[in-house]
Amino acid sequence: MESLWTTLGVVAVVVVVALVLVALFLVVKLVRKHRRVHQPGTPVPTKVAYWVSLAYTVFPFDLLPDPVYFDDIVVLTGGLVYVSRSLAKKARDDRRAD
Repeated sequence: MESLWTTLGVVAVVVVVALVLVALFLVVKLVRKHRRVHQPGTPVPTKVAYWVSLAYTVFPFDLLPDPVYFDDIVVLTGGLVYVSRSLAKKARDDRRAD
């Protein structure tokens, strides 16, 4: 029985470490979009999504208990997808206007 708990403990640690690494990767991707988000003409909802997703990850309030980073990953992924699509749409619109 002790080896089962040891195995489960190791698996839990590996899962938490993997989730933390994924969350850090997403934060880095989102932060790299900082300059593009803060250019003039960027829609306000894009800026809000950018800051809310970063704030949710950094601040201590969570929808799920802290060792579970699924909610952070979902918020970061959603923010990254929304910001990326919004910036791509803005770039397309700017090219058409020229």
